[in-house]
Amino acid sequence: MRLPREEQIVRAVCSDKFDRTSGRVSPSLFKGPNTSVSRLTVIPLSLQWRKLAATVQKLPGRRLERLGEIGVGRLEDLGQTYIANGTPMPVLLSVIADRLPTNEAHATIPENISAGLGNVIVRSLTFHELPDGFRPELVQRVG
Repeated sequence: MRLPREEQIVRAVCSDKFDRTSGRVSPSLFKGPNTSVSRLTVIPLSLQWRKLAATVQKLPGRRLERLGEIGVGRLEDLGQTYIANGTPMPVLLSVIADRLPTNEAHATIPENISAGLGNVIVRSLTFHELPDGFRPELVQRVG
C-alpha cells in the first residue's frame, strides 16, 4: 500500500552515516533502492527510538545517533522537482507500507535514489536527537 502524502516517516541515522564532530549526515543515508523508513502514524516518535535501536544497530560499530523526519508529500515533491547540474531530473518517489515482524511501522522507498537526490533529501530532514537518558547501546538487538 502506497502511503498518503500526509504521513510522516523517520529514517534512522546511525554512526556510519553521521559525523559527530561536524554534525554532518551523509547523503548516502538515502542513496540506492529500497530505503527503509518507519511510519509515525503506526508508532509515535517517542516509541520509535527503542524499536529502531533494536533493529538497526550493530554494536559496537553501528550505533543509533538520531532520527531524520520528513513528510511523504515533501519527499515526493523533492523527487519531482530534482535538478542535477542545472538539468531537471524528476524522480517519481513513493513510500510503500512494508510491515516486518520486528517493526510493524516499517515502510520502503523502492526507487533507486541517486547521491545527489539523497543529499537534497537529507538537507530537508528534521532531525531528532536522542531523548535525554536514552542509551541505545543498552537496547537488545532483534531480527
